Amino acid sequence: MNLEKWIWRCSILMAVLVAAPWAYGGGSEETNRAEARSKVHQENGRTRQANKPGRELKSKGRRCISPWFIYRDEDSIELLKPNADIIASLSITGGATRKFVRQCHELGVETYLLVGGKEQSFDTPEHRKETIDGYLRQCQEIGFDGIDLDHEGIDGKFRASHDLFLREASEKLHEHGKKLAICVSYMMSTSRTTSKTCMPDFYTPKIVGETCDMVRVMCYDMYSRSGKGVGPMSTQPWAKDAMRFWLKYVPRKKLIMGLPAYSGDFEMTFGGKRKWVYADRPVVPEGTEIERVWLPYEQVNTYRYLDKKGCIHFFFSSDYLSTRAHLETVERLDIPGIAFWHYEAVTPETWKVVRDWHQRGPRDEDGSWWLVFP
Repeated sequence: MNLEKWIWRCSILMAVLVAAPWAYGGGSEETNRAEARSKVHQENGRTRQANKPGRELKSKGRRCISPWFIYRDEDSIELLKPNADIIASLSITGGATRKFVRQCHELGVETYLLVGGKEQSFDTPEHRKETIDGYLRQCQEIGFDGIDLDHEGIDGKFRASHDLFLREASEKLHEHGKKLAICVSYMMSTSRTTSKTCMPDFYTPKIVGETCDMVRVMCYDMYSRSGKGVGPMSTQPWAKDAMRFWLKYVPRKKLIMGLPAYSGDFEMTFGGKRKWVYADRPVVPEGTEIERVWLPYEQVNTYRYLDKKGCIHFFFSSDYLSTRAHLETVERLDIPGIAFWHYEAVTPETWKVVRDWHQRGPRDEDGSWWLVFP
């Protein structure tokens, strides 16, 4: 090899070495550190998952049923018992006792502590540590199997802090054999932030999928109490799109479809009252004229009636029929399970539909059991 060729090849090699840092994770030192930490977290997560098979979703039968539950008193366990044979886990609020958690475990039901909070709980390293240590302490003292995060209405500028919070909470809880679940909103676009339907994206969907063991998509509050629109709490097409969105970022095996067990009653006047009702039909005085209409695309029952002042009301029902339509989405998209907000509000008719779905599969013999899937 002559000297000229040798010098030329050395020049090429030097150019490659200089360019390498930019070609492989280049950018600022801070960005590179964040990416490196993400990769390490993912690798550690995979290793821990392999060593600790209990991290996957618990189920009883072919699907996971994991509702939110409001603890009230020592008799709360009696509410759970009739459906404990199909309930895999509960996300509990209301100050549950160690005794109640133990009773749930005796019924084969996992328990998560439902926690909320604002940005002050995770905006600094010190706040993150204090919050996470508090979570772990409650899990150990009361006996919860994990934490279910329900942060809502956080400003998008705290996204980086919240992403770090998820990573740190996940690592700490998993080290101690606990799980991390999260409640997330319908999120079709990062640019729409006007209501809960499209909440500010203060979390990163991909990081949610990497760090959390269960992701409950809140497919409800399609029309909120604080908004101006009038309509159902949830519809099949709308909720289906929400689940399709989250399937892009979260492993299928972690997803839960959150369904409403409450309805919306709207007074049709300017500035009219709107309220959420834990019932599947209007509760009105005897003799009140009511008109019911089924919306075939939305797959929701609606009621129209006059109140005692003569004002027209529209009542959008979350009943066993709308639930049945959502269960078809679960089947078609092969979602691991469902949740209800909240357990106590689910009607006997809806529980019957859920049991039929859970036990016999998506269709009956003549194929007509399910409603039309748009």
